[in-house]
Amino acid sequence: MTEPDHGLYFEIQELAEALGSLTSRGMAAIFGICGRAFAPLLEQVEQRSGRRFTVPDLALALDLIEAFATGSAEAADHSELTARLNLAVSDDSHPWSTYVQDILVCVNAGLAAASVGDRPRSGSIEFALEPLTAMMENRDVDVIRTYGDDYWSREIIKDPAMAAALGSDLRQSVLDVVKSGWAWRAGR
Repeated sequence: MTEPDHGLYFEIQELAEALGSLTSRGMAAIFGICGRAFAPLLEQVEQRSGRRFTVPDLALALDLIEAFATGSAEAADHSELTARLNLAVSDDSHPWSTYVQDILVCVNAGLAAASVGDRPRSGSIEFALEPLTAMMENRDVDVIRTYGDDYWSREIIKDPAMAAALGSDLRQSVLDVVKSGWAWRAGR
């Protein structure tokens, strides 16, 4: 079965292909933007899980990614930091752990881009959209049950929230970084 030339997963594949052409600094910028955007979600997860999931090194990781992305730091070995970050959700099946994992995939990808001899998989960008996708799949369960996954995948990209994430937000960030080479375009 081939992937259709439209729909959510096609759009994600297109984003991944665009990311594949970025420099390491560009990839660090994009994944850093995603990590910073997720910080408020992580705070909610920490509160709602009774502080079961805390990621004390998140701010440090994001600062290191930003420093590399903006050119104020060179690539370094971030393996110890990445290992500490991954301890936040190792082998946990709690429902909130999924969101923490999505956040950490983006942050780990940013750290990989900022590391010596490492490069993140461009397909990791899917995890930047995963929390939004999961919420919409849950919301649209009756649509999926009635019309199927293919229909939902085609129609969900018309939803204003997903259209904003794919169109003006994430896609524009990727395009901006591609044009500039590596510019950091995230507010704090």
